[in-house]
Amino acid sequence: MPPGNRGCASLEREWSRVLIMKIQRRWTNYLAIGVAFTGMLSVSHVAAQTNEQAIYLTKEEILTEAKKEGKVRLSPGHDKTTIPLLVNAFKKNYTFVKDVAVDIVSGTAATQKQLFELAAGKASMDSFSPHTIWWNEYLRQDLYKKYDFKKMVQTGQLKIPMEMIDDSGVIVWSGSRMGVIVYNTKLIQSNKAPSGWQDCLSPQWKGKVAVDTKPNVFAWLMPAWGEAKVLDFAAKLKANEPIWTRGPADALARLGAGEFALLCGTYLQSAARIIKGDATLPMKMVIPEPLGIAFHEPDGIYIKAKNPHTGLLWIEFLASREAQEIVDLSADQGRGSFLVEGTLANKLAKGKNVSICAVGCRDQEDKWIERIATDVWKFPKVK
Repeated sequence: MPPGNRGCASLEREWSRVLIMKIQRRWTNYLAIGVAFTGMLSVSHVAAQTNEQAIYLTKEEILTEAKKEGKVRLSPGHDKTTIPLLVNAFKKNYTFVKDVAVDIVSGTAATQKQLFELAAGKASMDSFSPHTIWWNEYLRQDLYKKYDFKKMVQTGQLKIPMEMIDDSGVIVWSGSRMGVIVYNTKLIQSNKAPSGWQDCLSPQWKGKVAVDTKPNVFAWLMPAWGEAKVLDFAAKLKANEPIWTRGPADALARLGAGEFALLCGTYLQSAARIIKGDATLPMKMVIPEPLGIAFHEPDGIYIKAKNPHTGLLWIEFLASREAQEIVDLSADQGRGSFLVEGTLANKLAKGKNVSICAVGCRDQEDKWIERIATDVWKFPKVK
């Protein structure tokens, strides 16, 4: 997302929620679209590292310093039920880490507050997961300790798939999200089952296909299709008179109840969780092509971290096969990295035509969501 204007001693941006029309007769939802900062807040700028040489450490140096630290403070992006499982496994691997404190930050207001505290140098944090809404702001404020992740991986000091390292070089993406299609097997016979995105446009599903009002799943198709094709698809989808929904949980529950036949675009982890949780539900998942995959679960080391070496071990652990298996067996099933062998995401992506939303896409996602929702679907934009 394009960087906003910043004064010498203050950060000023507006944030807004976009009111989406009343959906069905039972509920009204809001679509968060042009999110920005509200009001004005003075922040202390952390010393810029632009001209500093990236920090390179050997594994021996990392372990030696981590043993001296013996503790770490984390703010991961995983589900609150998954985090304790990961922390317990991490402590078993590194028994010298006696104290692991976790800050669970969820929602726009909470992540905004955390960003302000990080920028002001008032946060007590070692490793944290930045919110993609303000992706560029974390970088502009120089909030990451400048470790040379790529070189440390290349030389074997850290065991992390190279593709997980962001182009910034200071962030590691340990997870991923995928966009799938789900249909009701009682309402759609197997010989008429959808096989891809184009089936969502079929006249036979006119008025029977559900679509989420926050179209990030379609934004992930931008790298493969390009903006013109995605917007054209969105327009044709609207012409098929979809049933608008908001949020995977509500949409999947209504699909299972038979309120509509087809859900065009939802998260893999949400569909996998509900189908696994109740085998009697008349639902089946379709892996469409191109398969939109968004990098997820980013983590970096805070520039003012007091226990940065233990934080490095934590980030390395999140990328490990052990941690990825924990994620796949938890409430986060399907959010494991498609880059790690054996994860559900990895298995589903094999042999598929994929559209990978990484650098140049993930930070533009909110702009594309807004284009689809307000320009194409004509939802009102409220400032």
